[in-house]
Amino acid sequence: MAFYRIKEAAEKIGVVPHVLRFWESQFPFLKPNKTSRGQRLYAEEDVENFHKIKHLLYNEGYSIPGARKFLKESRFKTPDSSGAVDLSIREEFCREIVEELKSLKETIKEY
Repeated sequence: MAFYRIKEAAEKIGVVPHVLRFWESQFPFLKPNKTSRGQRLYAEEDVENFHKIKHLLYNEGYSIPGARKFLKESRFKTPDSSGAVDLSIREEFCREIVEELKSLKETIKEY
C-alpha cells in the first residue's frame, strides 16, 4: 500500500498542503495516519476522498457544510458503507441533462 506525505498528496490532488489540513478539520472522516514525529501519511483512499471533496467544492459548487452533508448522506447509501461516492454517475447524469438542454435550446431557436 502506498502512502503519501502531505506535499505529495496535495500535488496529486492539485491543491496546496494547508488546504488538506483545513479539509481534515472540516470533514471528520478524514483521519490520516501519522508517523511517530506527527507527519501525516495519506493512503490512496485518503487521496480519493480528497479528490471527491475537491470535486464537490470546486466543480459542483457545494459549500463545505453542503459537501459534508452530501458525503455523510452518501455514506449511508453505499452498500459497503465506506463513504465512497460514485461521482462518475453523477457527472454523467449532469452531462446528459446539459446535452438535453442544448438540444431543447436549438429546437426553440428553430421556432
